[in-house]
Amino acid sequence: MRRMQILIALLFSLTPVLSAQDPDPTLRYFLLATTKTSTMEKELSQAAAQGFKVLVGSPTAGAEMALLLERVAQPPDTYTYKLLATTRTSTMQKELDTATPMGFRLIPTTMISKKPIIGPEEVVVILERPPKAEKRYTYKLLATSKTSTLQKEIVDALADGYVLAGMVSRGEHMVIMEKEAPLNE
Repeated sequence: MRRMQILIALLFSLTPVLSAQDPDPTLRYFLLATTKTSTMEKELSQAAAQGFKVLVGSPTAGAEMALLLERVAQPPDTYTYKLLATTRTSTMQKELDTATPMGFRLIPTTMISKKPIIGPEEVVVILERPPKAEKRYTYKLLATSKTSTLQKEIVDALADGYVLAGMVSRGEHMVIMEKEAPLNE
């Protein structure tokens, strides 16, 4: 983890960070960082429209979160993103259920626990839809503070055809399981 942080710091010491509205068209990598999830979603949409794709997300010191992007597409064939942020696991499951029929898929490297400036700790995840979303996925969110309970729930989800997509902890462990769904769901 420490090596990754050093690599990212080195990468961005060599690459200028510009506004999401007008990044240099020659940039390969682009860093977005903000304390507000609404600002992150807006700036992520602007960067995605210019051909950037999310590589990884991370909390930073304090209440900030950061996303590292790479330019991989040319408009109009760009990726689309949806940022989900909630303090309640039931809300996260509902938001996943709403987004996935539209072709969005969880980016596991963006599951983070974020302490906002004011209020309880949030879980933030980014969902991605490729330019031509040909597959659909369904998600099962498991959340508990008891590891033995979580183990049993993971085994049950695996038996139902789900696979592990990601995990984050914030007083409780939250695991998101995924399985491919028929296109007509």
